[in-house]
Amino acid sequence: MTGFLALCQTHPSREESEILCGWAVLVPFSLDEEIWSPIESDDHESMVAGAPQVLTLAEKLAAAIDLPAETQATFDNLDLSTWFRHQAEEPATPRTGSWTKDLDTTFYVALFPRAAQPSVRRGCPIVCT
Repeated sequence: MTGFLALCQTHPSREESEILCGWAVLVPFSLDEEIWSPIESDDHESMVAGAPQVLTLAEKLAAAIDLPAETQATFDNLDLSTWFRHQAEEPATPRTGSWTKDLDTTFYVALFPRAAQPSVRRGCPIVCT
């Protein structure tokens, strides 16, 4: 995730990057601001974020690296893995574009919208542990 985190430091604002990378729970509705809650333990707070906001931020990041539209479409289960082989080391089929420069980073850029999409689509929270 090193490349992904570096990309997050250069493209979205710091606040947007913290929301995109810092959530522990996504809820399927918009929030005016993130909520901090002691979800995991009494001495640590976790961020609860709105999935629509996280999805928008993830899509902005995808646009920043010119990720092909078909990788941003809603897929079921592990369909994203058809774009990559062996831990995103090479594309499953020959493709070109600026997003191909660092496929590990691209994999995470494509993965983040998939966390928010099911929450919005199915109206359920997503918990990352």
